[in-house]
Amino acid sequence: MSDLSPGDDALELARLLISIDSVSPSLVPGSVGEGPIAAVIAQRLEHAGFTVDLVPAPEDPRRVSVVAVHEGSEPGRTVVFNGHLDTVGVEGMDDPFTPRLADGKLLGRGASDMKSGLAGLIVAAERLAAADHPGTVVFTGVADEEDASVGAAAVLQHLADRGVAAEVCLIAEPTWLDRVAAHRGYAVVEATLQGVAGHSSQPALSVDAIRALGHVLQEVERADEELRQRPAHPLLESGSFTATVVRAGTAPFTIAAEATVVVERRTLPGERAEDALVEVQTMLDAVAVRTPGLRTDARLTHQRKAWEADEQGPAARFAEFLAAALTSDGETVPAAIGAPYWMESALWQAAGIPTVVCGPAGGGLHAAEEWVDVEQLRRFPEAVIAATIDALSGSSET
Repeated sequence: MSDLSPGDDALELARLLISIDSVSPSLVPGSVGEGPIAAVIAQRLEHAGFTVDLVPAPEDPRRVSVVAVHEGSEPGRTVVFNGHLDTVGVEGMDDPFTPRLADGKLLGRGASDMKSGLAGLIVAAERLAAADHPGTVVFTGVADEEDASVGAAAVLQHLADRGVAAEVCLIAEPTWLDRVAAHRGYAVVEATLQGVAGHSSQPALSVDAIRALGHVLQEVERADEELRQRPAHPLLESGSFTATVVRAGTAPFTIAAEATVVVERRTLPGERAEDALVEVQTMLDAVAVRTPGLRTDARLTHQRKAWEADEQGPAARFAEFLAAALTSDGETVPAAIGAPYWMESALWQAAGIPTVVCGPAGGGLHAAEEWVDVEQLRRFPEAVIAATIDALSGSSET
């Protein structure tokens, strides 16, 4: 085990992880993927006494995840540490895989999202193993979080096949050490409008798909406004509708025969993401009534559920202990916050593992200058260790 403090050890490990290219090949074709970083983490955790499996996604063997398990010498509960190995691309960045320290910041691709969180979890896991914790500590580093989450799906299946049932999972997404207590879900619907082409000088002889598309965009705006008028969620405000991609037209002087629009629906806890298909089809029907001869079609391309953290039980207690440990030196008490975007916490909760989301952060997520606050990174692993020791052997009462 390192002679460094947990915080300094996590900083050094974060620098190493940033130096490894793990750009998602589903976002940037030709990228290497998670294999190299998974190998480095696997070797390190094996050295710390963990039993390690590399878990490729069935859909793509390049998308490799890590599952590392350490059994303590005494019985107890099971805690999972989770983070994702992939990053977005590096377009516009200068030397993205060379970590740099400046003004209390660690810079480089993945510094905030989320290699610093990964480093904190790995160091915490190693220190717990060296201290001969009770129960079981499981580390999972998953592939493909930035796109389709095939890594999380493969890891959850792997754990189920091994009979691993955990009381709590900590996901170290960048939260500025606050606790994400809820996040929105989403659904993506692709709609097609089929009209009749013709010469633009005689529009009455055609069915204009572009004009119909304009009406659909108005319907999307109206539906979005209606969602914002509903009672607000205390952490997430409202759901939303947004048109994100439109395509139409083939040439000047030609009335477009076809148009497509991608509509994104962001959902709140309690709303069914799959209902977006019916909602969008209702919009299309309203436009078709006003556009004789127009044919429409819609399909749900993908969807993910919204999520709320448990207010009682092991995850709630873990969150309380983690917050207390993070404020032990007089720091500001972490807040319970909502995330407008989706996270994989919904997948873990759906698999029956109550989930806590908390990790160090900074700025520039998915941007050309990404960084993490070094002080947050240093504070994180010791707080995780304290909360995990309680969770492995303590009560689930809150």
